[in-house]
Amino acid sequence: MRWIAPAIGPVLTLVAVSVPANPAHSAVPHATQTRAERTSSRAITTLKSSGPLGVDHVRVSWEWVKSATGYRIQVSKNQGFSAIVTTQKKKNSARRPAGGREAATVGHLRDASYYWVRVRKVNGSHASSWSSPVRVATRAHMPDRITRTLGRRGRQPGSATIRWKSRGGHTDFYRITTALTPFGSSDHPGKGRHPMTWRAPGGATHYTLSPAQTAQAGAALGTARHLFFRIKAVRAGKADTAVRSYNHLNSTTVAGRGSSGNGTKLRFAAYNVHVASKDVKGHPWSKRQHLIAKKIAKFHPAVVGISELMPNMWTSDAGGKGLHRALRRAGAGRYKLTRTTSYWKDAGQDARILYDPNKVTLASGCDDSVPSCYIMVPDSKKHIAAYALFRDRASGREFYFVTAHLSPGNNAKTDALRGRQAQAMSSGIKGINESNVPVIFATDANSSQTSAGVDAPHSVLLADGWYNTQAAATVVNDKVNSVNHYAREGRSPYGFGSMYDSIMTLNLPGAALWKQVLTGSPWPSDHNMVFADLRLP
Repeated sequence: MRWIAPAIGPVLTLVAVSVPANPAHSAVPHATQTRAERTSSRAITTLKSSGPLGVDHVRVSWEWVKSATGYRIQVSKNQGFSAIVTTQKKKNSARRPAGGREAATVGHLRDASYYWVRVRKVNGSHASSWSSPVRVATRAHMPDRITRTLGRRGRQPGSATIRWKSRGGHTDFYRITTALTPFGSSDHPGKGRHPMTWRAPGGATHYTLSPAQTAQAGAALGTARHLFFRIKAVRAGKADTAVRSYNHLNSTTVAGRGSSGNGTKLRFAAYNVHVASKDVKGHPWSKRQHLIAKKIAKFHPAVVGISELMPNMWTSDAGGKGLHRALRRAGAGRYKLTRTTSYWKDAGQDARILYDPNKVTLASGCDDSVPSCYIMVPDSKKHIAAYALFRDRASGREFYFVTAHLSPGNNAKTDALRGRQAQAMSSGIKGINESNVPVIFATDANSSQTSAGVDAPHSVLLADGWYNTQAAATVVNDKVNSVNHYAREGRSPYGFGSMYDSIMTLNLPGAALWKQVLTGSPWPSDHNMVFADLRLP
């Protein structure tokens, strides 16, 4: 019997299969042949692929035949050789090659493709029949490099555009992976939180995620979430695939929207002023209170949710003149607190509401001689969210304002606690808000998108129908963290700042402007004030 050796599968290996010879008793008619004719008529039976795969060539080898003067190698796109790509001639080696095998390289082929190759030996003008064909493959060409990526807000609210720079050669498509947290590095292994994959054509240089797609990716309109992304260029042929990754993680912002209301324009702020009892050397409350008052006077919000303002900081009992007199000195003495007293003797509470009576009227009758106008939130000690009902002086429209300072700690356990605190606040104010008027919530949530856990407080509120006003039509100074630690604010390596300080709305989506107020030295607080411009219905 004789042996033939076709290659099978994408890996070019030689597998021998047997073919029975003619039975001994059978009659095989034949014509009289010369020795040269008999030598050349026998087909080569040991053809196989050999050597490393090339992107544009294949290499095959067969057993050297001393009597042959040369060989012909034929390449086709199919096994039936009806789509021949090339036929080449090769002169036989005068001496037995090393290993006893003759070899040839056939080039000018397409990368990542399958081909069929067959060989015949030639002796003078006589040629043998063709060998059994062998399937071979070329290696995929490495796609061209991606040299830069960039993320930008899309033109449509809720959309985002990812751009990249590449010549685009040997690229069938780009694979874009997004997640809500950093991923794909030694510092951040794994796929990140809420991973998604998108595909852009090989000729593209940008890809726009629609509002539906950003929602799928976990960054829907109103979440104010950013999307981390990585891009890979892919050459995907039938026989092989090559992938070139852009090694740098980047992020993109999702476009926000303007305020949904068409009534009075009001500004709302969130400001953690850093409790006086925890003063940092060089930044005493006696000096900081005046800097804080000047910021409030300059940006003149209608209502401010203030964290870490104890009753003795409003007066002079904590040092200096106190915030009340500091506001007067800054030309903003009209501002008032909805409550200046402690809620309980053993738990004064640091969440306060400051408002401008020239713009809004306090409409809730809360007695500050007893605990009132608060929502209890879960904690190991007394912990509240303060609320008040206000009436816009220009239009008479009413709205609720709520503020809370959620528990600190960058770990999953505390993150879950903050989620329960946010849920308690949300459920509580919904129960109080029988008229279903707009609600504004200002908070130092002690949590942001990249915090340990799942950013539970924001996630809970978003799921409960709240809108994060950082998803505004215009956003200013969102590249740095809202916590400054009394140091110069550098840009976040993530491309967007960690926003512990937030303003969220219920029954009032959108915002015309969201801004973080950057100060520099001397710093009023270890947090920056943030504010949002909204329009009431």
